[in-house]
Amino acid sequence: MPDKFRVNHINYSSDHGGAAIAAHRLHSALVDAGVTSTMTVAAGQTDKLIKAALVQKTWRRFFQRKLSKHLYRPYAQRQTEGFTSLGYVSSGLGQELNRQSRQIVNLHWINFDMISIAEIGALKHPVVWTLHDMWPFSGAEHYSEKDAWSDGYASHQKRGFDLNRWVWKRKAEHWRKPMQIVCPSRWLADCARRSQLMKDWPIEVIPNAIDTEIWQPGDQLAARASLGLSPNVPVVLFGAVRGPDDPRKGFAHLVTAMQKVHSEIPDVQAVVFGSVAGDSDFPFPVHFMGEVTDKQLLRLIYSAADVLALPSRQDNLPNTGVEAMACGVPIAGFDIGGLPDLVPSNSMGHLARPFDEEDLAQGIVRILRSRDTDEALERASALYKHVQETYDSKVVAAQYKLVYERIWRC
Repeated sequence: MPDKFRVNHINYSSDHGGAAIAAHRLHSALVDAGVTSTMTVAAGQTDKLIKAALVQKTWRRFFQRKLSKHLYRPYAQRQTEGFTSLGYVSSGLGQELNRQSRQIVNLHWINFDMISIAEIGALKHPVVWTLHDMWPFSGAEHYSEKDAWSDGYASHQKRGFDLNRWVWKRKAEHWRKPMQIVCPSRWLADCARRSQLMKDWPIEVIPNAIDTEIWQPGDQLAARASLGLSPNVPVVLFGAVRGPDDPRKGFAHLVTAMQKVHSEIPDVQAVVFGSVAGDSDFPFPVHFMGEVTDKQLLRLIYSAADVLALPSRQDNLPNTGVEAMACGVPIAGFDIGGLPDLVPSNSMGHLARPFDEEDLAQGIVRILRSRDTDEALERASALYKHVQETYDSKVVAAQYKLVYERIWRC
């Protein structure tokens, strides 16, 4: 058995979506740490260390896709919450990986028919799975505010054909051998430990990585000048890929909270980035930045803000939160999911009672009223130090290396 392990990160994309960004940052951190790391994607950027997965166009895949669509249309929207994946369609990626020399396969977000449940169960390599949502231990759903996954949907089973139960049973059937699970937040790890599927599997908590030499506090006045924002007004930042189209991100909570903030701080303004359009719900100036992929521009946007509002109803460890903190910007959100991992103390942000919009508004007001004080400068320094100690690429890579070395020897 070779002494030096190598890692292959499997994610649908390398550059689109929170999971893709997190997976690519981990891959880059490991390369910088001297680990032999590659990445296999179905879509997105490719280079010499990022390979495109070759999908086999077989009759079996054709009929599996037909059946998958047949099941999805009548059941998914009626029985599940939000985004849904069946994991039924084989791509041939599992066979391709098994033909390759021994490696650690680090799964990330592998849906959109990138690799099927059965193919994952047949992998011959050591497997680490970094969870970016609830799908690996749930049924067809990626997030749920219920805990039907805790008993494999047995006590929540619907009459007739139950899509979640069917997908969950296929996972239980094919995933006989426990895989090493890594969760970026304590909350997601706790969910995995309570799940019927993964309760006896090894589970580690390792956060998502960020390069603190790139993401660090900047000059607020210079950032605002570059973005055409007023140098003196209080600015609240909000970012979401799907904005109001994703109830889990809490855009409606933000609107209500910001109306309350405006009543106490009339000159407040908001900056919103992501695929959100229109400002009719806000009684104050709103600057829509659209979808931002350039990290230098994104760093300018963070630097221009006084506080990042994260009003999610459910969230793992949002990259926006880590990025904002690295730029010295405090977070105001609800005390749910992975947000307590991001806000270790009240002096470094605000965690409101779920889903108390008045409490969220008062937290934002408190942070905004301290914006031109020594407290704000000390807070920005403390936030950057916290990110350096907890989320820096070198710190995270070292933790993953310990996991890889352990399972490589098994």
